[in-house]
Amino acid sequence: MENKQVLIVNLFDKSAFKNSFDQRITEVFEPLSVSYHTVYLENINQITQCKEYTHLLISGSTESAMEENAWYADLARILTLFISAEKSVLGICFGHQFIVRHLLGKSHVRKSSTPEIGWTDVTLGDNPLFNNIGVFKAGVYHYDEVFDLGEKFDVIAHSARCEVHGFQVKGKRIWGVQFHPDFMYQDIFTFADNARKKDPLANNYFCNTPVSINDFRKNDRVFQNWLEI
Repeated sequence: MENKQVLIVNLFDKSAFKNSFDQRITEVFEPLSVSYHTVYLENINQITQCKEYTHLLISGSTESAMEENAWYADLARILTLFISAEKSVLGICFGHQFIVRHLLGKSHVRKSSTPEIGWTDVTLGDNPLFNNIGVFKAGVYHYDEVFDLGEKFDVIAHSARCEVHGFQVKGKRIWGVQFHPDFMYQDIFTFADNARKKDPLANNYFCNTPVSINDFRKNDRVFQNWLEI
């Protein structure tokens, strides 16, 4: 994958999430010999063109795509650059929701009546993003979700609690996934435990599907497939 050049936008402002994301990117991308550049929340206003990149990866965030933040305009501008240039885009969790907000409007993002925290089974559809994965378990940590995507989107994944765990914009190399392939394995357990300690309602949202490290390794394939498409 020597010709791949990925811009990675890490939108986490809390160090635990931010560091886990960075470690996971290193864990997955370096064995693939993929060139990548990570830009952080405080520097996304510096991205003004995309000609040297082939792919854009947008992380999750502790913010909500239903609300407004000053940096959302910078993220929207970056998305517009890559989409206009017909380059490949993958959004994760908040990134998944922000792509929908960008293309359809924030009225297509809502508070979930069944949030997910922990690990869950995700049913994958027939899409090249999920080639050679099969039965799939993933980390989840979301209170918001996208819905009513319309005819321009293919819904390609779902879980028992979330109807849109993945999408592809029809005819475009634009994907989103609600689940988290982007955190370190052990950190997902830690994040779920911390949420349950801090939020008295989190037990209602807790998913406890047993996940082995071998199950988790299938998440690597999501990134590899994306880069190969």
